[in-house]
Amino acid sequence: MRKPMKKLLLAMIAPALLMSGVQAMAADIKSRTFKFSHVQPKESHMGFGAEKFAELVSKKSGGKMKVRTFPNGTLGGDLQTVSALQGGTIELTTMPPGLLVGLNKEFGAFDLPFLFNDFKEADAVLDGPVGQKFMTKLPKGLVGLSYWDHGFRNVSNSKHPIAKAEDFQGLKLRALQAPLMIDTFNTLGANAIAMAFTELYTALETKAVDGQDNPIVAFETNNFGEVQKYLSLTRHVYNPLIVMMSQKAWDQLSADERKVLMDAANETRLEQRRVSRDMEAKAIAKVKQKGVTVTEVSAQERARMRDKVKPVTEKYTKEIGEGLVKEFYAEIDKVRK
Repeated sequence: MRKPMKKLLLAMIAPALLMSGVQAMAADIKSRTFKFSHVQPKESHMGFGAEKFAELVSKKSGGKMKVRTFPNGTLGGDLQTVSALQGGTIELTTMPPGLLVGLNKEFGAFDLPFLFNDFKEADAVLDGPVGQKFMTKLPKGLVGLSYWDHGFRNVSNSKHPIAKAEDFQGLKLRALQAPLMIDTFNTLGANAIAMAFTELYTALETKAVDGQDNPIVAFETNNFGEVQKYLSLTRHVYNPLIVMMSQKAWDQLSADERKVLMDAANETRLEQRRVSRDMEAKAIAKVKQKGVTVTEVSAQERARMRDKVKPVTEKYTKEIGEGLVKEFYAEIDKVRK
């Protein structure tokens, strides 16, 4: 009885174990290597996503397709990387969609201040028809694969805690290289200075700027707490990460190879979001232990800040397109109801 049973079990298990490898061998997949550039440390939520994606691409292609990751902006800042993707010298990257505003103003919709209240609302928009619509709006030379998580942006500085709108007054704050973000900080009373992320730590250290805004995980993994004493949980903008590929590289791929990349990016999405949000909670505890004063901004004060920047929201809603912004709010309302 034992030998027949053993043979039966092997007959059942072997196909399952070999299936992924056989499928990869049967598919139209060539040996390829892709460069994945991003500006965060390997240990960050962005780094985790890139490494997990690389692992899945290798697994799904039977080891034929390889992704080499280049963290910490070693291949250039975000805007340089976009140009490199369009030129085909770098194949993959991930960054907040708002950084694409210079190429398509509609992407400013993601940076409208105080748009989302929580992750649930943001995920619903990104994973629904509005998020998919934006994949078709990417600038020429870019192909969208998936949305990962960067987190809610929060303001830090070296001067004092920010607990109310008036506390922004006079602070020199580094802002993303996007007009909407610059106008938001200026309207709150700060002096916004556009600057690439790769230049930020030095600018904070030398006091060229008083503060900055970033998701908490980025704040902690880049050691900004060494040069910033106060972190305020303003949650003024939610940043997804849009995973993109060079159109030139994409056009060279077979349908099977494209499926490997798309499936790997989407499978990474859920795990990356979970890890990113878990890292956020742990990062708050870590920076507190290191002596950073963390201030929770109340819902009432966030509402006051939202009211103060209404002129910014109205201005950019017209530039982005009122119909498109209306679609954002309609998806959010579905979740809130």
